[in-house]
Amino acid sequence: MFKPRNRPCRDCWHWQSFMIRCALRPEEPRLIECFMSLGVSLVEHGQISPWHMSLASLNLFLDTACDPALPWHWRNLCLDHAWRPLHVLQQLVSDRMQQRTLDTVRNRLATLRLQPSLSPSELAEGNPYE
Repeated sequence: MFKPRNRPCRDCWHWQSFMIRCALRPEEPRLIECFMSLGVSLVEHGQISPWHMSLASLNLFLDTACDPALPWHWRNLCLDHAWRPLHVLQQLVSDRMQQRTLDTVRNRLATLRLQPSLSPSELAEGNPYE
C-alpha cells in the first residue's frame, strides 16, 4: 500500500501525465523528461512498480502520438520517447503474462499509423465524423 505522506509525488506524476496527454504545454519538451524522472523516483521509493511505471509511460506516449487533435511536433516528441519505457519493459519481463503484454505493446508500436494533426480550423469546427 502507498504511504499517504508520499501521495503528493504520485499525484504530481499523474498530473504530469495529464499535461503530456492533453499537450497542455506543447512548447515545453522538458515536461517529458520531468515526468520520466519523477516516475523513476517513485520506483526508487517503492511508490510504484517499475513495470507499472514503464507500461503506463509507454501507453501514455503511444496514446498521445496517435491523437490527431494534438500538435504534430508534440505527438512526434512523445513517439521519440517511447523507446525509453519499452527498453525498461524488455529488461523487466519475468513471466508469460508480462511477455504477452510486452508483445502487445511492441506490436502496437510496430504497426502505429499516425494520421495528420487536425488544423486549427478543423478543431474549431468540431468532430468531422459526427
